[in-house]
Formats: sequence, structure tokens, C-alpha cells
Amino acid sequence: MARDILDVWIHLDRIHCFDEGDGWGSAEPYLWPVFFKIDGDSVVLTEGLMLSGTATVVGTYGNHGNLNNTDVDEGEDLWIPEGLGSWSTILKPIPSQSPFREDVAGVAGVIAVLMEEDNVSDSGAVAGYNALVSAIKSGLDKVIGTLGFAKQEVTEDDIDAIKSAAQSAVKDAIKSNQGFFSNLWSWLNADDQIGSEVFRWDHDKLAESSVINFDKRWESNGDWKIYGHVNASVRCPAASVNAAKAIFEGLFGTDDMAAMRSFRDDRVSRERGAAEWWGLAERNAAALSWLFQTNDAARESFRAMGPAAARLLVRRDAVIPDDLLDQADSILAEAAKAPSRRLRIDARRARSFLALTRGRTVSQALGISAALPPARAVTKRQVAAVERKFPRRAGPGRTGPGRTGPGRTPRRPGRPGRAPA
Repeated sequence: MARDILDVWIHLDRIHCFDEGDGWGSAEPYLWPVFFKIDGDSVVLTEGLMLSGTATVVGTYGNHGNLNNTDVDEGEDLWIPEGLGSWSTILKPIPSQSPFREDVAGVAGVIAVLMEEDNVSDSGAVAGYNALVSAIKSGLDKVIGTLGFAKQEVTEDDIDAIKSAAQSAVKDAIKSNQGFFSNLWSWLNADDQIGSEVFRWDHDKLAESSVINFDKRWESNGDWKIYGHVNASVRCPAASVNAAKAIFEGLFGTDDMAAMRSFRDDRVSRERGAAEWWGLAERNAAALSWLFQTNDAARESFRAMGPAAARLLVRRDAVIPDDLLDQADSILAEAAKAPSRRLRIDARRARSFLALTRGRTVSQALGISAALPPARAVTKRQVAAVERKFPRRAGPGRTGPGRTGPGRTPRRPGRPGRAPA
């Protein structure tokens, strides 16, 4: 079968501590994540119907304290930093050099090792993590040479062999990095492995499920559970505009989306700043897809906005209704809590812009978006100038300039006294 190229985003979200398991005191966990894929980037199926090539293996950082909490007690959640536990890649089908077979499904995944800090030195922990990444790379490369027509998947025995080799490599690396007394001290009470797990998905599984949630609970050295998700979408030649289009059409419907595309092409694309705001949705397409499929409140608010937003775009001198802005703000509030750091930042900036559009028309909102692009460099003076240039107008449910309903005033962008982030 001919397989599509996929955009894949693997994200380790959080770790929950049911029992820190560290006797007296609190636990000091840290995480060793290693991401990998075996795909058409570097692997082919030969005429002999065997795979040939190398795996792609990516490490992040494995130092002590990388979960930003070294005092963890029972019942706490640890949110995994995006730079530590997130990886975006392209998964390509493995091409065949044989005239008898079409392409082959690749695989992508992450190995998560949760550790508890004891007496291994900081430099020893980093050396151990680097050795783990190298050992997994070496192990996967060896496994690739055994795969082919007769054996098409990485087996549990393969994984066990890689784990065993990796454990030896990690111990040797830590020992080589530390001096005699550090080795003696860590020998008395070395860092403990709370648990490890290999999460992996083949190309076909990812293609049929746009969002897959996963988790693993470890009940040795305490009681811990790690949660994550993988998001996959077909990579479109028209890039992220079409990825966002697919998401929006699924929620709004094609007629409403046609009106929005016309508005984008006719008005938004003419203004550089406005196009940059539109681009926030495009560059967060994968994260937004995950949000709308996993967050009921955000999905329903987004769906309800569609018809009203489409009607409003053809009445560009009409004041934007407060209820439409409220729905948009509720979506952005959920987005600002998402695992994706990029989406959280962009959502906060979009909320600041949204506050400025209250009491203003569609045309005024376009002018504001063109004057204030989504950047940290926007100043309070620029915001004040825009508010003077585009005075608020009275509209349905509005009690007058500067009001958004009984007892409400428009929210200033950002924190009090600050320009939009």
C-alpha cells in the first residue's frame, strides 16, 4: 500500500506521584527521555527483502532536577517541560527497492526512564544519560539489520536486549565520569530507577488515530505514573495552512470555512501584521488538533463560533458581539493550559489582542491586528495609540464605550501596566 507522510508530535505530559517511596523526606525524581524512529529518512527495504539503514535517535537532557521539582510528595503532579519531553518529526514510509513490494510501515516512539536522585554526581547523571542515548542508537541499528519480510516488527526480545546493553553502558559511563570517592559514595546508594517503558507506534496505527493517549504506572521505588500523547496528521504539500484548514473544516463545516478562507485571502493577506496573527493558528495546528479532540469545552465553543463568525465576516462594519469574543476567550484560556509551550505562549498573546477588539468592528479589529503584531516588542505606548485610533463603539449587550456588559470593563492586554507579551 502507498502510505502518506505523517507529521508526528510525541509529548510526555506529566508524572503523578501516588507514593514517593523515599522513606523519610521527599523524592527527587528526574527523567531520561529518548525519542526514536525507523523510517524512510534513513532506511530502505532491499531487493533481498531485508531492511538496511540506521535509526534516528534523539535525546534532550538528562540532568538531575530536570523536572523542576526536587521535593516531591504523595499526590503531586509534575508537568514535564516541553524542551525535555516533546519531539516533533516527520515519519516517512520505508521505500522498497524490490519490484514485488510497495512501501513498508515505519515506527516512531519514545523510551522514558524515570529516575530518583541519590548519590550519583550531577556530571555522572549527564554522562549516564548520554550513554543511554548512544546505547539505544546502537541497539536499534543492530535490530534494523534483522528486520525484513520474515520479521517485520521489533520484538519484546529485541527491546530486552537493548535495555540490558543500555544498563551496562550507563553504569560504565557513570563510573568512568566520577572519581574514586564519588564512585564509592554512589556505590553505597546509587540513583534508583523508578521505572522504564518503551512507547512505540507503527506508521499505520498513527495514520488511523490522530491522537493517541498513553500512560504507564510503576509501583516499585514508590508509586508513580507517567502520562503522554502522540499526535499525527497527514503532511500536506500546501504545508500548515492546509493542516489548519482540515481541523477547522471538521468543526465548522465547509461553507463557513469557505467564507473564512475568502476573508483571509481578501483582507488578512494584505496586512502583514494581520497575517502574522492568522499564522498563530497555522503554526499550532497539531497542538490545536489535540486540544479540540481532548477538551470538550474548547471543542464546543469552537464549533459554536463557526456560523456566527462566518456571518460576521461579511458585515465588516458591525461591532463584534461580546458572546462571540467570550467563546473565543474561553478557547484561548484552555489553550493557555495546554502541554505545548508554544501554544500556551501564543494563546496568551491572542487573549491580549482579543481584549482590544471588544466594542470594535471587524474592520477595526483588522486594523488593530495590523498595527500590533504578535511580538514581545509591543509597548504600552503603541497599545494606547491604537486604542485612540480605533474608538470603541456601542453594540448589542454593551452599556457604552469601555463597557462589556453589566459590571464589566474590557480586560487590558497582558498584566496590569504591561503591554501584550
